[in-house]
Amino acid sequence: MVVVEEVTKLSERRTQTSSEAFPDEALMSVRSAVDAVPASVFDGSTKHTEVGEFDAAIADGLSQYEYEGDAAGGYNPNCKLWSHLGFNYSVDLYDADARIAIEVEKSERKNVSDDLLKFQKGYRTQKDGRPKIEFGCLVVPVNYLGRHNLYRHSLTKLDFMKGVLFIDDVAVIGYRDPRTD
Repeated sequence: MVVVEEVTKLSERRTQTSSEAFPDEALMSVRSAVDAVPASVFDGSTKHTEVGEFDAAIADGLSQYEYEGDAAGGYNPNCKLWSHLGFNYSVDLYDADARIAIEVEKSERKNVSDDLLKFQKGYRTQKDGRPKIEFGCLVVPVNYLGRHNLYRHSLTKLDFMKGVLFIDDVAVIGYRDPRTD
């Protein structure tokens, strides 16, 4: 199984108290879904045969979320937040009722900033008089290539952006990538 080592919420790191905190029950569901992913998802011996399928394995444990990559291997339009110049901006997993967006990062540090900006834009995009995203969740490795801690990098980005990041809350879940053990 994939092991979750760290979980932190932006609401624990900022002094602003007017925002809602990431719902504990929802965060526990996401954490459990990550914990339930078999380590074999990274070695190709399960039905999810590529590292990119880590997202699909998490989606298997979160039935209330829409998954960006649908079962037929295509694109799920229910994860689209908005379009601009013909490009669809979407998230990996999305619960429209709870207004929770999840981005799963496997390696790239630069994508964390993009993900946070996507959460920000989703918060400013309205549907039915409410933000499309009220809560964001980053799922990131603590040990990418055995030496990069994307979890710590994500917290640094959160601290840097927290003064201008207008969203109720962002949770960061740090998992241990079994390929580097």
